[in-house]
Amino acid sequence: MNNQLLLLINSWAGKNAFLDAIMIFCAQYLIFIVVLVAFACAGYLAYRREWRPAIYFLSTLILSFIILQLVALLKFDHRPFMDHHLTLLIQHASGSSFPSDHTTASTAVALGVLFFMPFKKTGWLLLLAACIIGFSRIFVGVHYPADIISGLLTGLIGGSIVSLVKLKIEPKKQTMTFPER
Repeated sequence: MNNQLLLLINSWAGKNAFLDAIMIFCAQYLIFIVVLVAFACAGYLAYRREWRPAIYFLSTLILSFIILQLVALLKFDHRPFMDHHLTLLIQHASGSSFPSDHTTASTAVALGVLFFMPFKKTGWLLLLAACIIGFSRIFVGVHYPADIISGLLTGLIGGSIVSLVKLKIEPKKQTMTFPER
């Protein structure tokens, strides 16, 4: 299934110059916009001296990176262009492709904003951008679908663990409500 989905998605590459250009941009440069927007949000909160959301955000990034490194030790997959005849739209070094660094990083950044900052719409847009980054990495021929899914999960696991820690550190205040008469 992983190979068939890779070949299907990559079969669209090289057919339309405009689509190729968009996918190349998303695969290589969209991550910088995602990171810039997220750090602007964190910077705004730091400016307002709201340190906790920024700390949880950074913790999500650090923990997701650690998990990424551990997961990468478990499985070694060649880059898809090493195993298949693909339309390769960007140059990439050979080596392991599991999990996707770009997808892990952009997902962790997006979930750090979504889970811990008041900018929920921005967080959802960044998460959409993370998915687009992942898809484009398959499109251009440098990742398998499983690499992208594992990158999404790695970022999600990092964000979820930090969320659980936050709940232990800062339990929500229980308010007592009385039924109306």
